[in-house]
Amino acid sequence: MLGGILIDQHPAIALLVQVVNFAILLAIIVKFAKKPFKEFLKKRHDTVKERLDEAERLLKEAAALKAHYVEKLSRLPEEIEAFRASALREAEGERTKILGEANELALRIKEQARLAYEQEMKEALSQVRAKIADRTIKAAEVAVRQRFTKEDHDRMVEAFIRNVRSVT
Repeated sequence: MLGGILIDQHPAIALLVQVVNFAILLAIIVKFAKKPFKEFLKKRHDTVKERLDEAERLLKEAAALKAHYVEKLSRLPEEIEAFRASALREAEGERTKILGEANELALRIKEQARLAYEQEMKEALSQVRAKIADRTIKAAEVAVRQRFTKEDHDRMVEAFIRNVRSVT
């Protein structure tokens, strides 16, 4: 109790007691909490360092991708023009091919038409000749009947028989 009265009456002693208590408490905390606190700080340091390294790596990747796409974008007008020129060449080639095939088909159709025309003409000429021959035979038949008499017939038969006998 005497110690309590003495501390209460002198503020300097009270401060000294509080500082000693604080020093003892601090020594106990340091003794028991030093190692876990040090490990916590090391882990925290390592985690922050890893995150910073990862962020730096991602930043470098992003910069490389940006540079790549900037370069691609700068070449885009040239690529578009090259694609356009290629498409035009391809379309012109296709046009030429189609026109060639169309001309070839037209020539085949003309040739087939010419052959069909010639065939039709041959058939028509053949029919005309047949009709002319038929009419000529009929006209000759009529002419022969008008000029050929019974006596002419008998004479021819007798001449034929004589020729046959002389041959045998």
